[in-house]
Amino acid sequence: MPVIDASPAPQLGGTLQAARKQRRLTLDQLASRSGISKSMLSQIERGKVNPTFVVLWNLTQSLGIDLSELLGTSKDQDQNDGRVTHIKAYSTPTIKSADGKCQLRILGPTRTVLPVEWYEISFEPESELNSQAHAKDTHEHLTVLSGQLRVHLPEQIVDLMQGETLRYPSDQAHRIENAAKAPAQALLVMALPGQYNGRPPD
Repeated sequence: MPVIDASPAPQLGGTLQAARKQRRLTLDQLASRSGISKSMLSQIERGKVNPTFVVLWNLTQSLGIDLSELLGTSKDQDQNDGRVTHIKAYSTPTIKSADGKCQLRILGPTRTVLPVEWYEISFEPESELNSQAHAKDTHEHLTVLSGQLRVHLPEQIVDLMQGETLRYPSDQAHRIENAAKAPAQALLVMALPGQYNGRPPD
């Protein structure tokens, strides 16, 4: 069961510490906000551990910053004049699972006007991406670009074929599985709280 892991992330500890101190938060206060233990936060800031995707997500929600900003991998984007940005493939921030079977590419910029984030996810055969509950009223829009995927929600399981899209609340634990013996690829758009003003997507 792969766990998304931000490896390598050499600047993550310093970025996290700077963001925390900028908001005048102690480790205890950030631990209370994020639900991540003080000892784990301390280890992340000191570069002793690479946090899972779920931990990264909780930190971004607690600090009010984007995932790519926390990873410190999109600084070149911010040096542009804001009109045209060309990101090379090798410069796109990428998170891989501990076993390398899932890869998540962060396609969104560090700063965006809309409360959305979007990712390209590649699944090797017989792999899955597990997620804990995100912030309240967060929704995900998952479109299968190739292959087929199965989405496990609390009360239902949905099979998606190539070209199909599933929209669902992600403020609850959920799992995206590639049960096939062939790879799959998907586009995931995450609409953050406030996008729908409490109403589910059509």
